[in-house]
Amino acid sequence: MSFRARGLAGRRRRRETLVDLTPLIDIVFQLLIFFLLTATFQETPSFKVKLPKAKNTDVTKEPKAVVVTLTPDGTYEVENKTMDAAELEKRLCVAAQGDSTGVSIKADEATPHKYVVEVMGLAKACGLEKLNILHGR
Repeated sequence: MSFRARGLAGRRRRRETLVDLTPLIDIVFQLLIFFLLTATFQETPSFKVKLPKAKNTDVTKEPKAVVVTLTPDGTYEVENKTMDAAELEKRLCVAAQGDSTGVSIKADEATPHKYVVEVMGLAKACGLEKLNILHGR
């Protein structure tokens, strides 16, 4: 029996193929950054919030505050006089020039928030810094 050493000549050499993943990962990160920067984000409310009524019994009354009453349809009322936004702004500016120190907002629970914010903006524009929101017990 004759045994011969085959060595490297008798074996087939396999070439190992290596795949470099670095360029692939770079491209994926660049695409991810591109889509994150170009995407438009919309803020949609996920649920409706119903605010609770206040149970506070402390009564703080601003003696020289203008009381603005708001209805659900956006009507403004000061001292039992109905007015629009332009008249309300004039009334608040006149009150700011006088001895009034702030504004008390008395809004119906069904009044949209935009009307309350509008009154707050008018008061701030006229220089009335103290704002109170009145509530029922």
